[in-house]
Amino acid sequence: MNRVTITLLRYEWISFTRNTFQIVMLGCTFLLGLYSIYYGQSEIKVQRETINDVMKIEKEEFHQYQTSFKEELASVTQKKKLDIASDPAYAWHRHGYHAILHPHDYAALAIGQCDLHPYYYRLTGMSLHYQLFENEIANPVKLYVGNFDLSFVFIYLFPLLIIAFSYGLYAIEKENGVLPLLHIQTVSIRKIVVVRLAFYFFLITGLALLISFIGLITSGNMFTSENGLAALFWLLSVIIYCAFWFAVLFCIISFKMNSSFTAITAAGVWLLFLIVIPAILNVWVSTKYPLDSISLAEITRRTSLENEDDDNEAKEVIHEFLEHKPNLRGSDSLLHNNTLAKAYAALTSLKDIHHKKDVDAYNNQVYQRNQKIADLHWINPAVNMQGIFIHIAKTDLNTFHQFHTSIESFHSKISDFYFQKLFWDKQIREEDYSQLPSFTIKKDEVKWSTLIMLGIMKVAITMILFLWIGYAKMKNKGI
Repeated sequence: MNRVTITLLRYEWISFTRNTFQIVMLGCTFLLGLYSIYYGQSEIKVQRETINDVMKIEKEEFHQYQTSFKEELASVTQKKKLDIASDPAYAWHRHGYHAILHPHDYAALAIGQCDLHPYYYRLTGMSLHYQLFENEIANPVKLYVGNFDLSFVFIYLFPLLIIAFSYGLYAIEKENGVLPLLHIQTVSIRKIVVVRLAFYFFLITGLALLISFIGLITSGNMFTSENGLAALFWLLSVIIYCAFWFAVLFCIISFKMNSSFTAITAAGVWLLFLIVIPAILNVWVSTKYPLDSISLAEITRRTSLENEDDDNEAKEVIHEFLEHKPNLRGSDSLLHNNTLAKAYAALTSLKDIHHKKDVDAYNNQVYQRNQKIADLHWINPAVNMQGIFIHIAKTDLNTFHQFHTSIESFHSKISDFYFQKLFWDKQIREEDYSQLPSFTIKKDEVKWSTLIMLGIMKVAITMILFLWIGYAKMKNKGI
């Protein structure tokens, strides 16, 4: 670093320390960042407490079932508890298992979709689609208000801070009459602007990294295998996003307009990237790829046999179900036992089979919309960076898609466990409780890191484009 650069940096530091308003702005932004961390952690804390509660309820429920095998049947309540624990005719729709999507440690920094979509389901052997779609997945209040998490502060507020600090680096010198004196110096105006921009880049990006470190450290251990790469991605994303907005300011400054025009143009770019383009794309995607959930209305309605006293109707339902279950074929010789219970078990499974095409079509519509939105991220680096943040925190739609895919597999295990007992007329024994179905979510870590790196590269390329335009403009004007 030569003497001229050091002199310019020293001058800019002195100018910054004498500007009380700028110091207050940095302080307020820092406090807002701390509050956003607190807000996000409070939201995730509620989710974790809820998860602990439902896990405790499930554990206590199955503990009571196990202890019922050892209790003396001295009361009606004890007998009923044993029936639910041992008789598959009751157990298949009474025993509840929880499929849980545990929040990532850094979910508090970018809440994303995890406050809108259910993060746990209580599942029985009944219709899976009914259990998934019976509740509205979106929270209208949250959709309207949003979340004041750390990603919001970085995406929306830091660009405004960068604009406020940088818009007048060239124009104000010109308006104050200092520019002619700078022209007679040995150093070019372009270098002066670049050095001053670099000073504020390190100042504001340093603040962003400081807030990020506080958020990362207080939200989880950065040095675990699961969090280490996520923390690096987060810090890199913060640097790239701040650099992008400084590149935008550099490009605008290169047109050598007055400070008012520069400030209004920069604010207009902020509105364009963060308000206008997202709104237009949302309307276009909603029109081009509408979601038709009318077909799902039938799924959320309870169904039953038309005539429970008609054995022939019940047996027809069971026979149709057995055609889809090769492992249960041969159990039709036992239809005279628990016929009604078997018929309802068959009916609820057939409901899933019959509506699978509609559910797959709906999920495909959602996938197409998400894919199209992802393809359009090139247009809007701000939205792209928001997507990167929620991918890092694993609060994105892909994570919830993996969650739902894993739920389907888990529900099949539950159904198979109880239907093997029910249709073959076998009782559930105490030792069977050591082999109960368990939920695991399937994750694609390779795709996760690839999507994040691809998103960062998109923002970086856009940043380089703005820098190149600004540099070429200044060179042509001989600055």
